[in-house]
Amino acid sequence: MEQGTAGAVGFREVDPDGNPVRSEAPAEREDGYDGGSALAINPFIAALWLLAAALIGGGAWVFLNANSMVGPSAGGMPTSFLVFTFAPYAIFAGLAALVCLLFWHAVQWQRRRR
Repeated sequence: MEQGTAGAVGFREVDPDGNPVRSEAPAEREDGYDGGSALAINPFIAALWLLAAALIGGGAWVFLNANSMVGPSAGGMPTSFLVFTFAPYAIFAGLAALVCLLFWHAVQWQRRRR
C-alpha cells in the first residue's frame, strides 16, 4: 500500500486496511482546528425554542386579556374574535413544539453518551 508524502497536508497513520488511525489524545486534532470559534448552538433549534415560547406565551396572554377584547363591533368579523378563536390552537402548537424539542434534545444527549 502506498502512502503519499507528508508535505504541507500533514502525516496520517493508516492501519493495514488503509483506514486512517485516530490519535488517542482527544485534545489533539490532526487538522489544527481547535473548534473554539464555531457556534455550539443550532440556530434552527434556537428559533424553534423561541417560536414555541411565543406561541404558548401569546396564547396565554390572549386568554388572560380576553375581557378587554370584548366590545361592540361595527360589522363583519372583529379581529379580537379571530385572535381569541385561534389562541387554543397556538397554545397546542407551542406545547407540541416543546415536546418535540425535548425529544430531540434527549436523542442528541443519548448520541453524545455513546
